[in-house]
Amino acid sequence: MSQVMKNKSKKIKIAIFGGGFDSTISKTHLRAILATNKFEIVCGMFSKKKFKNLKNSKFWNISLSKVYNNLDLLIHKEIKNFDTAVILTPPSERLEIYKKLFNKNKKIISEKPIEGSLRVLNKNYNNFKKIDRSLYCTYNYLGYPSILEIYYQLKKIGKIKSFVIEMPQQASLMNFSKIKEWRKKDNEIPNLYLDLASHIICILFFFFKKFPKAVKSIEQKNHKINYVDNVFAWLDFKDFIGTCWFSKNSIGNKNKISIRIFGEKGSLQWDHENHEIINYVDSKGNKKTLDRTTKGLKYLNQNKFYTYSPGHPFGFLDSFINIYEEIYKSFYTGVKSDLLIGIKDNINIINILNEMHKSSKTNKWHKIKLI
Repeated sequence: MSQVMKNKSKKIKIAIFGGGFDSTISKTHLRAILATNKFEIVCGMFSKKKFKNLKNSKFWNISLSKVYNNLDLLIHKEIKNFDTAVILTPPSERLEIYKKLFNKNKKIISEKPIEGSLRVLNKNYNNFKKIDRSLYCTYNYLGYPSILEIYYQLKKIGKIKSFVIEMPQQASLMNFSKIKEWRKKDNEIPNLYLDLASHIICILFFFFKKFPKAVKSIEQKNHKINYVDNVFAWLDFKDFIGTCWFSKNSIGNKNKISIRIFGEKGSLQWDHENHEIINYVDSKGNKKTLDRTTKGLKYLNQNKFYTYSPGHPFGFLDSFINIYEEIYKSFYTGVKSDLLIGIKDNINIINILNEMHKSSKTNKWHKIKLI
């Protein structure tokens, strides 16, 4: 298989690593993969426990003979049978799989973030650099047409003055018993940063086409167990400063994201729970609601992004489908999509998260050194 896949008549053959039958994100990836009708799942490695693999084979619709509980065995027996690896393991377990694939000329689709440790990424940077356009992380919020439309509409509000982006959830307090054990154990970078703040930094990078120059944060830890579950942060982009809040101890918020961007000539506001609507206010205070029926938009009203007509809400799953479609096109054409985050910027995101976390210890602004 060459760096750019040539034969469009064949589906891309996928090996799944991680992603058990009892995982919400696994269900999302599976449905997105099937919805594109461009991929074929041929084998996988999910668990070291046989009874779980039996359920996983049924969940992923893979023959039990193609389900492995050993990474080396799968690589040995199946390396010639798949084109692309989909990695859904916890962040700390991904490097071992990456290493097995670095020199095998395979494409990689990874759940975000790319890894949980900046130290590990820096140590293996030269290997990652070799596969820059062969590894993409699924930052699914870039698959929302409304997010694309906000970027397009930014020119209307003039020079950016400030922004506020929030991503509060209630999992720590309302659903504590259902949280996976690995999520309750913070390592080099707390899981809250890897899970939520990575999305925030990715969205901001997509909007502004640059990363912050410096960051500062304040953390709070869960009252039941020693892990971070609430963070307020400030991000300095040199020309403007914004704030962000990401949390898993915010009762009443299931999966909320709100974005407010203020410019010299207007503002844009968006809420994930009403994600087909963008509120635009011009310099005179005139308000306008942008939605799928608004004329003159670039992305929000484009039918190619949606499964159904207006009035049938776009969903979380659809955003993943759009990302998988972009990955498919990128693998075939070799052209990098703006919706896909490559190796260098994936590592820069982890670098920023690391400095945000460290700044909470020093109570000082930390400058960002990008690679």
